[in-house]
Amino acid sequence: MEQPQAFENRVLERLNTGRSVRSFLIAAVELLAEAVNILITQVFRKDDYAVKYAVEPLLLGDGPLGELSVRLKLVYGLGIINRSEYEDAELLMALREELNHDGSEYRFTDDEILGPFGELHCVTALPPCPDYVSDDAELRAMQQQRYLQVVRSTMVLSLTALIARISQKQAFKK
Repeated sequence: MEQPQAFENRVLERLNTGRSVRSFLIAAVELLAEAVNILITQVFRKDDYAVKYAVEPLLLGDGPLGELSVRLKLVYGLGIINRSEYEDAELLMALREELNHDGSEYRFTDDEILGPFGELHCVTALPPCPDYVSDDAELRAMQQQRYLQVVRSTMVLSLTALIARISQKQAFKK
């Protein structure tokens, strides 16, 4: 089993590699699935017979727990994750699904992205959009790029914290 800090570092690195919003969200949901799978494996018996004949069929793609949304409902229903974590995970999955069906390429600072991200409980506050009062095109471009980087960093750090926190939960322990 991977150490918590190593998992968190891997999440941070992977989220940082996503340059587009689409690749960022795909990576975030894949990492979220890994974190939920860590919890799911804690819930079930560990002996070889139980794993092979009872647990694996439940978790396979066509099994009742084959989908991430069902696994999330299970860990939420069992009280392993809290409501905020559950709602954040559901919102991330919905946003990724929406982008899968939308051919547009969004930037991290577009309203279509900032709106849903602002609703995430794990995001304490998105940075405010600066006032672009300068007529200098280079300065304005630099300010816009800086704002995009600050927003992206906020998203990366917020989702890293959420995914790492979920992966570190202990099933059936308060």
